[in-house]
Amino acid sequence: MALQEFWNNVRIGVRLIAPQVVADSPRLDPASIESALRRATFWLTPRAVEGFNEADIPFLPKEERERLVKLVNEFSEVAAKVSPTDAAPREVVESALPLFREILQMLEFRRYGDAEAFRLGKQIEQKLQPHWPKEIAEVRFNTGLDHTGDPALWIWVFLTEEVSKNDEDFLKAAHRLREIVDSIARRVDPDRWPYPSFRPITEPAEAVEAS
Repeated sequence: MALQEFWNNVRIGVRLIAPQVVADSPRLDPASIESALRRATFWLTPRAVEGFNEADIPFLPKEERERLVKLVNEFSEVAAKVSPTDAAPREVVESALPLFREILQMLEFRRYGDAEAFRLGKQIEQKLQPHWPKEIAEVRFNTGLDHTGDPALWIWVFLTEEVSKNDEDFLKAAHRLREIVDSIARRVDPDRWPYPSFRPITEPAEAVEAS
């Protein structure tokens, strides 16, 4: 799957710089990403976006799809100017950095655990979007095999601070939203068993990773 190759190559480039800081921080701002990218330029190579093919991302909205294609193409052109044996010229780094930074922001590694989770998660969110439940602050996705060995989709739904203040309100919202999320997930991919899980937005990201 070419999308998986592209996804892995971008993530490898990021992890060479800062394994946790760039890719997995729950609240990483653009300035922090830029600072990390400036400290090392291992990411500045055409290999960082190798495997990308517009045909693999039909699930993205037209505007997002066109933007990602533009970013990858421009980044590849700039990165191709860098010698594999010499330090990257400052002007090349300055040209490539905002492109790669935006690619990272579009892929949102902290919310999508893998390329398949990105593909499915985007489609689920699009179906939720027209009537986005006010109780949902954020959603994260991951794929893999469940305890039975069958393909599964884990969905962590983070509810807003407001609804999380009261246990009864939280449970009511979770119960109502479970049916909605489960139904959409099954329509998006009937072959993966969805496992929705509801958490308060204030819960540390590590708790989700551990689960």
